[in-house]
Amino acid sequence: MIAFRKSHPTLARSRFWREDVRWHGTGKDIDMSYESRRLAFYLDGRSQQDADLYVMINADDDDAEFQPQLSSLSGWRRIVDTAAGQDDFCEPEEAPVLTSARIPVRARSIVLLMRPR
Repeated sequence: MIAFRKSHPTLARSRFWREDVRWHGTGKDIDMSYESRRLAFYLDGRSQQDADLYVMINADDDDAEFQPQLSSLSGWRRIVDTAAGQDDFCEPEEAPVLTSARIPVRARSIVLLMRPR
Protein backbone atom coordinates (compact mmCIF):
# COMPACT_ATOMS: atom_id res chain seq x y z
CA MET A 1 0.00 0.00 0.00
CA ILE A 2 2.84 2.40 0.75
CA ALA A 3 4.32 1.84 -2.72
CA PHE A 4 0.86 2.32 -4.26
CA ARG A 5 0.38 5.62 -2.42
CA LYS A 6 3.83 6.88 -3.39
CA SER A 7 3.29 5.95 -7.04
CA HIS A 8 0.06 7.96 -7.24
CA PRO A 9 0.46 11.75 -6.98
CA THR A 10 -3.31 11.98 -6.45
CA LEU A 11 -2.75 10.54 -2.96
CA ALA A 12 0.67 12.02 -2.20
CA ARG A 13 -0.11 15.70 -2.71
CA SER A 14 1.70 18.47 -0.92
CA ARG A 15 -1.57 20.43 -0.61
CA PHE A 16 -4.92 19.35 0.77
CA TRP A 17 -7.46 18.17 -1.80
CA ARG A 18 -9.91 20.93 -2.64
CA GLU A 19 -11.37 21.03 -6.15
CA ASP A 20 -10.34 17.45 -6.92
CA VAL A 21 -12.35 15.72 -4.19
CA ARG A 22 -16.07 14.93 -3.99
CA TRP A 23 -17.57 13.42 -0.85
CA HIS A 24 -20.38 10.85 -0.83
CA GLY A 25 -22.13 8.35 1.41
CA THR A 26 -23.19 4.89 0.29
CA GLY A 27 -24.96 6.72 -2.55
CA LYS A 28 -25.07 10.35 -3.66
CA ASP A 29 -26.00 11.84 -0.29
CA ILE A 30 -23.53 11.94 2.56
CA ASP A 31 -24.39 11.43 6.21
CA MET A 32 -22.09 13.69 8.24
CA SER A 33 -23.80 12.98 11.56
CA TYR A 34 -21.94 11.74 14.60
CA GLU A 35 -23.46 8.28 14.17
CA SER A 36 -22.37 7.90 10.54
CA ARG A 37 -20.01 4.98 9.89
CA ARG A 38 -19.94 4.97 6.08
CA LEU A 39 -18.19 7.38 3.75
CA ALA A 40 -16.98 7.49 0.17
CA PHE A 41 -14.93 9.97 -1.81
CA TYR A 42 -13.85 10.49 -5.40
CA LEU A 43 -10.42 11.91 -6.23
CA ASP A 44 -10.03 13.37 -9.72
CA GLY A 45 -6.47 12.65 -10.86
CA ARG A 46 -6.39 15.06 -13.82
CA SER A 47 -4.55 17.88 -12.05
CA GLN A 48 -1.82 15.42 -11.05
CA GLN A 49 -1.74 13.57 -14.41
CA ASP A 50 -2.77 10.49 -12.45
CA ALA A 51 -5.56 7.91 -12.22
CA ASP A 52 -8.96 8.71 -10.73
CA LEU A 53 -9.74 7.00 -7.41
CA TYR A 54 -12.99 6.17 -5.63
CA VAL A 55 -12.67 5.06 -2.00
CA MET A 56 -15.49 3.47 0.01
CA ILE A 57 -15.09 3.17 3.78
CA ASN A 58 -17.42 1.05 5.90
CA ALA A 59 -16.57 1.44 9.60
CA ASP A 60 -19.90 -0.07 10.63
CA ASP A 61 -20.39 -3.51 12.21
CA ASP A 62 -22.65 -4.52 9.30
CA ASP A 63 -21.87 -5.02 5.62
CA ALA A 64 -23.02 -2.24 3.28
CA GLU A 65 -23.77 -1.73 -0.38
CA PHE A 66 -22.31 1.37 -1.99
CA GLN A 67 -23.45 2.90 -5.26
CA PRO A 68 -20.43 4.84 -6.53
CA GLN A 69 -21.39 8.17 -8.05
CA LEU A 70 -19.52 7.69 -11.32
CA SER A 71 -20.55 8.96 -14.74
CA SER A 72 -19.59 5.59 -16.24
CA LEU A 73 -18.30 2.22 -15.03
CA SER A 74 -15.97 2.03 -18.03
CA GLY A 75 -12.34 1.51 -17.07
CA TRP A 76 -12.86 1.28 -13.30
CA ARG A 77 -11.05 -1.55 -11.48
CA ARG A 78 -11.24 -2.87 -7.92
CA ILE A 79 -7.68 -2.40 -6.63
CA VAL A 80 -8.07 -2.79 -2.86
CA ASP A 81 -10.55 -4.68 -0.69
CA THR A 82 -9.29 -4.92 2.89
CA ALA A 83 -11.83 -7.68 3.65
CA ALA A 84 -10.30 -9.99 1.03
CA GLY A 85 -7.53 -11.40 3.25
CA GLN A 86 -4.29 -12.13 1.38
CA ASP A 87 -5.86 -11.01 -1.89
CA ASP A 88 -6.67 -7.53 -0.56
CA PHE A 89 -4.49 -5.70 -3.12
CA CYS A 90 -4.35 -6.21 -6.90
CA GLU A 91 -1.94 -4.68 -9.35
CA PRO A 92 -4.01 -2.35 -11.56
CA GLU A 93 -3.52 -4.41 -14.73
CA GLU A 94 -4.63 -7.59 -12.89
CA ALA A 95 -7.52 -6.06 -10.93
CA PRO A 96 -11.09 -7.08 -11.74
CA VAL A 97 -13.01 -4.66 -13.94
CA LEU A 98 -16.08 -3.11 -12.35
CA THR A 99 -19.25 -4.62 -13.82
CA SER A 100 -21.92 -3.45 -11.39
CA ALA A 101 -22.98 -0.06 -10.05
CA ARG A 102 -23.56 -1.69 -6.65
CA ILE A 103 -20.44 -2.53 -4.66
CA PRO A 104 -20.63 -4.65 -1.51
CA VAL A 105 -18.27 -3.41 1.21
CA ARG A 106 -17.82 -5.73 4.17
CA ALA A 107 -18.08 -4.50 7.75
CA ARG A 108 -15.02 -2.58 8.96
CA SER A 109 -13.31 -2.55 5.58
CA ILE A 110 -12.26 -0.29 2.71
CA VAL A 111 -12.62 -0.77 -1.05
CA LEU A 112 -10.61 1.34 -3.49
CA LEU A 113 -11.50 1.64 -7.17
CA MET A 114 -9.16 3.09 -9.78
CA ARG A 115 -9.61 4.31 -13.36
CA PRO A 116 -6.29 4.78 -15.18
CA ARG A 117 -5.90 7.73 -17.54
